[in-house]
Amino acid sequence: MKILVTGHKGFIGTKLFLKLTALGHKVTGIDLKEGKDLHHCLPEGDFDFVFHLAALPSVQYSVENPSYTMKQNVLASSVLLEWCVKKKIKRLVFSSSAAAVEANSPYGLHKRITEMECSLFSELYGLDTVCLRYYNVYSEDQEFAGAYSTVISHWMNSVKNKDVLFMDGDGEQTRDFIHLDDIVEANVFCMNSKENFHGKALDVGTGNEISLKQIKFYIDQNNDVSWLHRPQRAGDIKKSKSNPSVLIEMGWNPKVSIKEGIKRCFKKGVKE
Repeated sequence: MKILVTGHKGFIGTKLFLKLTALGHKVTGIDLKEGKDLHHCLPEGDFDFVFHLAALPSVQYSVENPSYTMKQNVLASSVLLEWCVKKKIKRLVFSSSAAAVEANSPYGLHKRITEMECSLFSELYGLDTVCLRYYNVYSEDQEFAGAYSTVISHWMNSVKNKDVLFMDGDGEQTRDFIHLDDIVEANVFCMNSKENFHGKALDVGTGNEISLKQIKFYIDQNNDVSWLHRPQRAGDIKKSKSNPSVLIEMGWNPKVSIKEGIKRCFKKGVKE
């Protein structure tokens, strides 16, 4: 198959690109990190499937830069959808977010708008689309990206460098952490599905939630660290739990538990 992956230099896109290539597909990538903007740099030639991961993915960054993130997250997606129709793409798999459910940040709103547009394009133009609402994606090799990093990568970096770990809010906020390996498999699963999705938005998570306090406890068990508490960030979701029942009924299942994932992330491990 000939496949286009937007955002192929990102955290998820990199692993998905490698996975698709290993499966024998001919994969083309496009990424703003290489100076290739979806507004102007979509490739020529024929393609079978598109994985749309390109986005500015930080809630906090979107709060600080709402119009710029709107351009890169919403308008760029519109340009891509129109291109997919012209190219007669079989299916577009859109990387959405749990933030789209309540849309209480610019980032969440942007994802929700593109979900709606994917559904509209399926109805109006017959372009099959599926929107995968990722919950909190992490992995042991997730790179630290400064102020806009995820909480797991922040804490991994602090433990590694023997720095103070920061806890935003009271730690009671819950997250449904889903390992990167399971996210990649969900994408490939949706590409291979024989039934059309018609623009559906599907949760991709474990279906279980864990508080940041609980993860802090796991880290403290085997690491000599200190913590500093800060106010909760604007736009942050208090509780987050997926309902991946549709994908599970179709045959996909998450394989990496949060306990196993924490062991991978914090090298000293977690006590049984």
